[in-house]
Amino acid sequence: MFALSPAAFLMLLLAGTSVTAQTCPPPGEAEGRCIELTADGTNEVSEVQISPGQPTTFSFDSDVRADEMTLENRERFKVAPGKRLITLEPSERMRGEKPSTLTVCFADDAAPACVTFRLVVHPAIGERRVELFRQPRPMESVQAELKKSYEENARLRAEIQRMRAEQDRPDGLTGLYSSGMMGETGIPCSRVDFVLRPRAALSPQRVITCRSPGRMLVRVDLRNPDGAAPWTAQGAKLVGVKGEELEGSVWPPGPALPGELFILYIEVRAEGVQTTGPFVLKLWEVDGPRIITLGNVTFPALAERPGL
Repeated sequence: MFALSPAAFLMLLLAGTSVTAQTCPPPGEAEGRCIELTADGTNEVSEVQISPGQPTTFSFDSDVRADEMTLENRERFKVAPGKRLITLEPSERMRGEKPSTLTVCFADDAAPACVTFRLVVHPAIGERRVELFRQPRPMESVQAELKKSYEENARLRAEIQRMRAEQDRPDGLTGLYSSGMMGETGIPCSRVDFVLRPRAALSPQRVITCRSPGRMLVRVDLRNPDGAAPWTAQGAKLVGVKGEELEGSVWPPGPALPGELFILYIEVRAEGVQTTGPFVLKLWEVDGPRIITLGNVTFPALAERPGL
């Protein structure tokens, strides 16, 4: 016997007259989360992460009885039911709540008849789309996924080349200048008149933003209240005016101790970002519900390349 490469296997699959197997795309190639539901998996419960104020859409490949679905704490959700799409948006009252369950049954008589999801509340990040496959996908779907895999491979190759190029540069000011991140005008920074959203876990004292080609940096000076538990940042993101999200890396890992001033840096890759803001900055802690949300976070424009 000889082994087929993934590409060769897909080509053979495309050459057939029909698609008989039900599978999700390979990891990283699906838009959002993908779940396969088989007849012998009737009692399986899939965990889905939701977040207050962020809609999560469930997409089914066959009709469902959306008007008969069972949703715990339904009064705390905005629900948009449909034949193949169900969108849930948790309210702020769900923040810090225990997981809820969602059960949806299909309109036909095929097995399995229903599917159950365990909805876990996260203070800042929710899954935006969950696709559920219950029947074999059509040939057009396989062809589209094959095309998408080629595009994803091309993107990954470009990312590897970029990382290798960065490794070949020296550290320090020489590396910054040679990479194009700093020029004769330097890296502009400015102090921000931020807006603190309600229920902030820590008290921000000062926010400074900096910008260079392809990068944005936020410095946040935080004070943890006296008597509060230590606070350690797990992640951060910037949300633009059109809903675009930019994930950020956080340094240092912490923690912010009670009563102490703690300086946190959030760096975001911003290739192709054509605006200086305003953004909403969200910070959340490790294994806890305490979140910090800052509005009106703006960045200075680049002197040599305005508008970036």
